Amino acid sequence: MHTPDLTEAEARAYDAWFDKPWGAHAWAVELAAVDAALPDPSGQTIVEVGCGTGRLVEFLAGRGAHALGVDLSPGMLAVARMRAPGRLVRADARRLPLPDAVADATVTIATLEFTDAAAVLAELARVTRPGGRIVALALNPKSLWGLLDRPTRRAPFSTADYLTREVLGRLGSHHGRAHLRGRLFTAAHPGFLPRLEPLAAGLGRCAPGLGAVQVLVVDRQV
Repeated sequence: MHTPDLTEAEARAYDAWFDKPWGAHAWAVELAAVDAALPDPSGQTIVEVGCGTGRLVEFLAGRGAHALGVDLSPGMLAVARMRAPGRLVRADARRLPLPDAVADATVTIATLEFTDAAAVLAELARVTRPGGRIVALALNPKSLWGLLDRPTRRAPFSTADYLTREVLGRLGSHHGRAHLRGRLFTAAHPGFLPRLEPLAAGLGRCAPGLGAVQVLVVDRQV
């Protein structure tokens, strides 16, 4: 998540949320989405932009990838260094200090809503080699999560500029062959507990627009 102003203490609190029931559930769904898009990362150079506290960088490195995390927040990176020392760079997602076509794949999760989405996707495309893949997960306030939990009424979600599926797909198509799928069809509201996710995900295939996470995969043209 693009949160440059967080202190280290705030970043620790943010990170701890992923160890709570709803946070762990949401993270598992997001991780499964990345895993499906990048099923064999071993030996690949993968750059995560908006890496936050380094959970995905650590996961990808554990699967054999040459993983690099980029974030603008010193607080987030301070926490991330405990997980992925030597694999982190502080930089603006819109101006990555990386050469062209350096990565086999690039990933960003819940970052596009908090910055210039078109500029970030253009940078991901620039540093991803031809034949490589861009994976971008974006939040959807029109999902059950959005409608029942009403995240847009509280920070940092209240400051986000959310992308519709149409806009997200169009932005992705500027950079290659784009595919868009919905994930996470439950909510933290007691009426839609995480244990319902397998059933909800099955129903969600008929209405991907209701997914709390929209997964954009762009295959760069050779």
